[in-house]
Amino acid sequence: MAISASEAHYIIESCITDLRIDGRSKLEHRPYTITNRSTHTKTSQSANAPAFILSNGSSRIHLPGSTTDVVCSVKADLVHPSPSKPNQGILELNVDLSLCGGGGTLEASAGGGGAQKRRRQQREEESQITSLLQRLILPHAVNHESLVVWPGKYVWRLSIDVMVLRCDGCVLDASSIAIREALQNTKLPKVQAVMEKGNDDANNGGSASKNDLLVDGDHHKAVSPCGAEDCPLVITVSVLSSPPSATDAVTSTTGSKRYKSIAIIDARTEEEACASTRVCVTVDTNGMVCGVHTLGGGGAGMEEEGEQGGAGGSSMPISMLGEVVTTASMAAKNLYTKLDRDRQVVKDVSSTDNDCGYGYLLKNHFLIQ
Repeated sequence: MAISASEAHYIIESCITDLRIDGRSKLEHRPYTITNRSTHTKTSQSANAPAFILSNGSSRIHLPGSTTDVVCSVKADLVHPSPSKPNQGILELNVDLSLCGGGGTLEASAGGGGAQKRRRQQREEESQITSLLQRLILPHAVNHESLVVWPGKYVWRLSIDVMVLRCDGCVLDASSIAIREALQNTKLPKVQAVMEKGNDDANNGGSASKNDLLVDGDHHKAVSPCGAEDCPLVITVSVLSSPPSATDAVTSTTGSKRYKSIAIIDARTEEEACASTRVCVTVDTNGMVCGVHTLGGGGAGMEEEGEQGGAGGSSMPISMLGEVVTTASMAAKNLYTKLDRDRQVVKDVSSTDNDCGYGYLLKNHFLIQ
């Protein structure tokens, strides 16, 4: 996203004063709408919207009044396990940006270019986002051993499809929330391995074993994948650094300048364009870090400063490492608390309401459209 030096200075200074351009503090998430097929609320006008017909689980992350809309679908199939991991289920992930138009994704793409160039950039972004989510989330999304139906013969394969319709920054964060909600709402039918002995042909004159799978069609006996409730979330911490002004610049003995820096979460596209670097931290429900990845930042208006070894380009001060980890841990803890609290509220409401539908209201922070 193209942004001028004056706009970048205004955005960075507003973040440093802990009053961002949309009024949030540095540790505050935006008011996302989280919609899924297994929970609902009486106050939602869209409570009777149908779920994806061919999905075992689905979710939608939407930001009212902005350009963020992420849909996730989980499809379960019985397949033969991988020869290298015969006692583990299979998780596959695919990310689609075809309807997004490339706005607000991982990297700020340069303006201009023809249709072929834009499609190539889109494919590169899809591949990068898919690879990051596969490494940061899939190894910890569910208990892979619990997906085994018949050891060495049949396992569940969960195909996770994430479609980014629109995105206004932090596409990995929104996608991770959508994946976690979809997995928790995924229902796997009860399957039992059956071994029967039957008479063989008369010519053989013996008996043979017949192996089969018995699928229970009762939806009420279907269960969610074990460990889905512990699926981690990605928290992207954006580091914004402001070059010192001529009046308050502090110069060390080596002549290098010291930058004023701040770490924020859930950055908008404009804020991402001003970030010197972005650190994606995967945090589970126990507060443990599952993975870390560093993304380059836009660093708008700081190109001329980056060559001097400051906070320009795709770097950050070493003193910011502790703040980045602390920021990610606090943000993840707050987000897990809100998600788990309001999920329990919805369960209590659902137990007394027989209406069919989905969608729930995250009170005091998240809104339902």
